Order: sequence, then C-alpha cells, then structure tokens
Amino acid sequence: MRSAKPVKEDEATPSARRNALAASPSKPFEGLPIVGTFFWNDGTGSGRFCGGTVVKSPHKNLVMSAGRCFDDQDARKNLTFVPQYDDGKKPHGAFTVKPGRIYVDKRYLAKGPDAAADLDFNFLQLEQRGGKEVQDVVGGAELMINAGYEHNPVRLIGYPANQKRPLDCTDKTVRFNSSTPGIPGSFLRIECKAYSGGASGGPFLIERGSGWGVIGVIGGWKTGGDLDDISYSSYLDGDAKALYDDAVNNKQPAGRGVLGTAATWKHAEVLAGGYFTDGNPGEWDYSDLVVRWSDGELTLYRGAGEDEDNFDKEIKLASPGGVWKHAATIAAGDFSGEDTDDLIVRWKDGELTLYPDVDETGFHGEVQLQKPNTLWTHAVSVTGGRYTANKWTDDLLVRWSDGEVTLYTDVNRDGFHGEKKLSAPNGTWQHAATIAAGDFVGSAQYDLMVRWTDGEVTIYKDIDQNGFHGETKVKSPNSLWTHATIIASGDYTEDRRPNDLIVRWSDGEVSLYPEVDQDGIHTEITLVYPPA
Repeated sequence: MRSAKPVKEDEATPSARRNALAASPSKPFEGLPIVGTFFWNDGTGSGRFCGGTVVKSPHKNLVMSAGRCFDDQDARKNLTFVPQYDDGKKPHGAFTVKPGRIYVDKRYLAKGPDAAADLDFNFLQLEQRGGKEVQDVVGGAELMINAGYEHNPVRLIGYPANQKRPLDCTDKTVRFNSSTPGIPGSFLRIECKAYSGGASGGPFLIERGSGWGVIGVIGGWKTGGDLDDISYSSYLDGDAKALYDDAVNNKQPAGRGVLGTAATWKHAEVLAGGYFTDGNPGEWDYSDLVVRWSDGELTLYRGAGEDEDNFDKEIKLASPGGVWKHAATIAAGDFSGEDTDDLIVRWKDGELTLYPDVDETGFHGEVQLQKPNTLWTHAVSVTGGRYTANKWTDDLLVRWSDGEVTLYTDVNRDGFHGEKKLSAPNGTWQHAATIAAGDFVGSAQYDLMVRWTDGEVTIYKDIDQNGFHGETKVKSPNSLWTHATIIASGDYTEDRRPNDLIVRWSDGEVSLYPEVDQDGIHTEITLVYPPA
C-alpha cells in the first residue's frame, strides 16, 4: 500500500492561495480509527484516493465519503477501505467494499458535480473482515442530519494525494451560500491549510459525548473548493438521510438510469409509447418507449414504474445506419388485435408499414399498408389510439401538411376500414408542432394533446368519428414550451391510465409529467437532466 500511487484531483493555483493566509494550520498525524482512505486495484496498478468515515448504522457496515469520489462505474470496482491508514500502515486491516453497494444520489450521478453540488455525499457497504463488521473493529461516528452550519470547534481530517499521512486540523465552520450560476445550495465552509487534491470525502467532525459526529465531508461547492486552504461540504439534510436509509435497508443503489445523458437525447427524433414488453409478469405492465435516433438506431426502453426510475432496460431493435433512418414518424397501437402493441411507420417516401407484436426480441413480421406514394409524404404526424367503440387502440389520427386532420378507424393488417375528416385543410392546424394521444380526461375514449408552434398546449377530449368535443388550454402560449421538441404519451406511473406525458426538450433534457388532465400539466419528473 505504501507504493500505491495517490490519485490527484484539481489543485488550487498559487495565486489563488493568497486569500487564505488566515487558515488554521494542519499537521500530519497517525490518524483516527473511524477515518480512513480507499484503495483500488484495476489489474494494471493500485491507487489510493479520497477519505471516508465509518458511520454508526444498525448493521455496522457503512462508511461515508463524497459522491464525487464514486460518480462513475470505473471508480466503483475492486475497492477496499483502510481505516486509520498511515504511510503504509493499516492497523485495522482492509475492508472490501461490497460490489454493487455504493450509494450515490441519482441526481448527483445524472446532473454532475456542479449542478448537484448540494448532493456531494455517499455511503458504501463494507464486507466483514475476520468475521467482524468494520464498526465492531473501529467504532463509528454519529451521522448528524440538519445539524446547522456553524460549529466550533470542528475537526477536519483528510488524505491529500501529496501527503503520505492523514492531515488533522481544527477550526470553525460557517455557512457559505453559493452565488455561482449552475451550483445550487448552501454549504459548510472551513479554513484549514494544505487540504489539496485527493482530500475529498474526509470528514467534518464534532465531539459527541466521548465520540464523534460527522456533519459533512469534503466536497460540495467546486467539489470541495478551488483553494487548498478552504474546504467545503454539502449540507447533510433529508437527502443525506434518505440515502443513508437506502444503504441501511440494502436497497438497490441508483444509477444514472438506462436513458443516459442529454447529449445523447438531442439525437432522439421520433418517440412512440406503447405496451411492448412483459416487464412485470403477473402484474400490471407499464408502457414502454420506442425511440428512433438520428443515426437510424431504434431503441426500446422497458417501462418499470417510478420506483425503478420509470425505465429499467434498454433494448436495441435496429442498429444505426439502416433503413430506420428513413422512418419519418411512428405510431403505436394494437392494430393486430393480440393485446400487445404494434408499430405503424410512415417512411419518408410515403410508404406505410405495420410491424405487429413488437417486443424485446424484435420484429415479428412486416405488412405493407401503403406502397411508396406522394400523398402520404404529407402525413406530418400520426398517432394511434382508441377513438371508436371497440376496446382496441387500432385507430390512426393523422395531421397533414396542409392542416387537414383525418381519423382512420379499425386499422389492421388488411389496411384502412374507415376514413373521417375531422378538420378540413386550414392554417391553424398547420401550426400543430407535435401531437400525442392518451386518456387524459378519464373517459376511456382517447384524447389528443397538441403542442402548438407558439408554445400553447391544448387537449381535445373524447375524439371520435363525429369530430372534436371540446378544447382545453393547459398551457398558454409561452417561450418555454416552444422547446418541447417531441412529445409522447403512455402509462408510466401508478394510476393505470395512459395519461402521462414524456417531453424531449431541444437541449436533450427529458421530462415526465404524470397524470396530465384538463386541469393542467402538473408535477415534473426529470428523466434526463439538461446539460450542465
């Protein structure tokens, strides 16, 4: 361990240190039993990084550190925690970090260290060593939730990369309110000298009887600060307690989710929600989401409900570079009558194709509904739904380039079996930027949601062959919703109705709005966070 190479973090520039001359001195020391550092072995070499503190817990197996130390998968493998490590000495041995049991707030993972600086903490479960839990061997600090910002004295311990031994310093903490754009929250601030790169995760300790309480860990604002002599911590509030509880209860740690980042989702060009998988055998199935990307890849995301970040599996239906790059618009519905949903694709050349019973294993046949033709190249938007009396979502609503709106009923493998003009060609519907069908009103008859080019959002309820039956404005014209590039609907939450709205915004952010109705668009759940 003495030969392990410390991992360096960003360090302060010499010119920046001039503002911290009054900082309290720090000194190398033999360490505290409850505080240690982490090592990893990636097969090519070993390294030491960050600090951690054993915190008291029912199972006596938790250590706390900074979220930034474990915010990617490469930093979560082949790890050990060494309490009271001191220049190669490990008086209590090394405890293996349990694979798959590192708890970082999912918002920190998704948004990153700046936009989620107020969530820069984590918890890790440790394996037993010699049949004993780590807390039985070294003790533990009490996790202090909502303990306030100002404390005196506070003991700061860290393992900077340029030090062979841990550093110890005592000073007071004060409240620091961030005014930096993109870095939210208020933080604990302490002035202690020489806490340079590598010190992240080290604890802010206060006396608690004969022991210690931990009120923070080095991190938070600018991942702990951009000066060696001033350190910060995220404030430990209910978010820290919730993460601690997840670790105590051995819940599955959150990840970034299968959806990925905003940089990827800027390339999502077509969305369609429907029931394609059996994600919960014997239980209610949530809607899934089909995405056609700009490079022609077609992806299916399996719906899993709110407890599982709404989607839990990514399935590639078609590889990039193929024919799907020419899929202009896609509608989902049960057109083949098999109780699972199908896809109808309008291709750029006007061809219309039905893919019955799409599921996790891919496509199961192809039916040409229209040969390539000029007319259907003008079908700007298509969406499937239940607009007639039968139980199937086998009707197709089309918005044409000239503003006409047409309903095709009982569509199946044999083609179209009824056509009704809901709106003659007109200038108004030419401004319908994107549409989605769902049961927003709650009458089992499908409704249509329209996002107009000026940002207005409108619901048309209970559409059928007789036309529209009322219009409800749920968003007045506004600049924000002009950036709602694509919308799709489905049943992604617990109320068992296809009344949830998914929005892909122009910057790649993806939002879920559960239980949209005539009273408006309510709670927003961020599925993919905007770029920092």
